[in-house]
Amino acid sequence: MSTNVAVEGKGAKPIAPQPSLFRRIIQRPETSIALVLIVLGLVLSQSSSAFLTPDNIFNILRNNADIAIAALGVTLVILTGGIDLSIGSTMAFSGLMAAMAVSLGGTTAYQLPSFGLPPAIAFVIGVLAGATVGLINGLLVVRLKVVPFIATLGMLGVVRGLVVGLTSGQTVRNFPIEFVNLGQGYLGPVPIPVIFLIVLAIVVGLFLSYHVWGTYIYAIGGNETSALLTGLPVNRVKLLAYTMSGALAGVGGVLVVARLGVSAPTQALGYELFVIAAAVIGGVSLSGGRGTVLGAVLGAILIGVLNNALVLLRVESYWQQAFTGGIILLSALIDRLRQRRS
Repeated sequence: MSTNVAVEGKGAKPIAPQPSLFRRIIQRPETSIALVLIVLGLVLSQSSSAFLTPDNIFNILRNNADIAIAALGVTLVILTGGIDLSIGSTMAFSGLMAAMAVSLGGTTAYQLPSFGLPPAIAFVIGVLAGATVGLINGLLVVRLKVVPFIATLGMLGVVRGLVVGLTSGQTVRNFPIEFVNLGQGYLGPVPIPVIFLIVLAIVVGLFLSYHVWGTYIYAIGGNETSALLTGLPVNRVKLLAYTMSGALAGVGGVLVVARLGVSAPTQALGYELFVIAAAVIGGVSLSGGRGTVLGAVLGAILIGVLNNALVLLRVESYWQQAFTGGIILLSALIDRLRQRRS
């Protein structure tokens, strides 16, 4: 009878048997979320006949694509062992910059500059605005050695104040149809925001899996001291992660404005909670070094499905807020349990 024991060397220890491929798949956080989504779908379809309709499913994906895209960026930051609490404010600022660039003006008594630029240029301006906020976050953390929680919490307030101050509390409207279609249009049967999500998820996933700096991100989050001693460019990698997080938040912010047809100073308020919760529920460890793009996207979809279910079941809005807080606490608990198991 065979045994898993090393035969070379005195006092050799037994070799732990490797789990099967099926068991490894089942134990992954992404698999757990997929199973939860399936169960929820079956249960909710019994409670509401409208839940499993194609229109409702596409609406869930469209309405949560911005959160999922921002979750891709915050995943990069969390993987390095950091955090980005300024995501919601960054989305609002990016959306405002794109709105000012593309707006045709003449919609409110308080007139912001309106440039009437082509939607493609306005989109790029919004993404660059988000990347700039991310870059500042990175410089605060890397150069000034500010704790990520404090640095990004401060930027949350600064950027939100900038949005409110620039608009004086007013909204920006009057966008050309080409810009609005970025958030409301379809490519065949698929909403355009979902196309953005799929493409960006593939790009970020390939970056983490096959680019050397993607490997560095995992290494830094796993053990930053070892990464420094190995000679990895820790500061530059962190700076890239925060900048990419801001840029992806910028994409999400522009899509929110296009979908709603308005840029408001309270836009994306509190979104940082949903975005971070999506990443953590999806298996991204708050201690860094562990997590996947697929998990972050599935986490965002799960939150979207739960919120949609509350609406379909006609749960009043203040109970929905309590539910959201519970989801955030649950995500932190799940992450803690994963760390203990590790």
